[in-house]
Amino acid sequence: MQQYINMNGKHYKAGEPVLHHTNRAFQYGDALFETMHANGKQVQFFNDHMQRLITAMGMLRMEVPSRIKTHGIEQEITRLLHTNRHLKGARVRMTVFRNPGGKYAPADLSCSYLIETEALERDIYGLNEKGLIIDVFSLLKKPLTPFSNLKTTNDLIYIMAGIHKNEKGLGECLLINTRDEITEAIHFNVFLVSNNVIHTPPLASGCMNGIMRKKIIEYAREAGYEVRDREPLALDNFLHADEVFLTNAVKGLQWVSGIQKKRYFKGTAKKLLGLLNEKTAID
Repeated sequence: MQQYINMNGKHYKAGEPVLHHTNRAFQYGDALFETMHANGKQVQFFNDHMQRLITAMGMLRMEVPSRIKTHGIEQEITRLLHTNRHLKGARVRMTVFRNPGGKYAPADLSCSYLIETEALERDIYGLNEKGLIIDVFSLLKKPLTPFSNLKTTNDLIYIMAGIHKNEKGLGECLLINTRDEITEAIHFNVFLVSNNVIHTPPLASGCMNGIMRKKIIEYAREAGYEVRDREPLALDNFLHADEVFLTNAVKGLQWVSGIQKKRYFKGTAKKLLGLLNEKTAID
């Protein structure tokens, strides 16, 4: 079936060229993106995603397109999901990039957006049957800047970690910052459970300010768990943990079965996944 993308409110065939070589996302990585979970009826945590995007655009001095500012973009996403017949689970990616012009200093601050959708196997979040074997990627360290928590298209550290993951046959890799603190994984925020306390790296360590990270912290606390999200974590914390699990907006939770010689349980991840699906149930 023919698939389409949305560029500034207009649908184009997915294989049809829409970006010029002067595109600033291509030339300078002058872009942000959001990945969201949806079905034909609803985008999960839409308001949270838009608030994060608008805040990040403000930090980068980007003008927010009116359709994003007024949340009219939600109707555009739903229309694209229906056009592509993605009526069950779907991954939605929206990229926002500054319009062409200028060199490092842009000619103006106006922006465009591009929306794409991809079908998923299920419309609810599911836990991976086989736990992930992970390790630490230490060849590059994530710098700590005011932009460390943003989802930008400047992703070389994640790309190199992804290559390392494939070369080593791993399920995921943990990243470290310039203080040798664990920040996150390639595609996920990371949590550990130790003595019934849930820990996750603080935003001050440079991790992505994940929407699912935020929701899992909220749901876990509502369920009576103690959650600590202000204390830096090192590899040693993971090697002495009872459980490790990963979160992102599309997959929800993924459990980790081991890191190096350490092996983990998955009881807390299963309980939190049940809470997540309960909170996000769509009629």
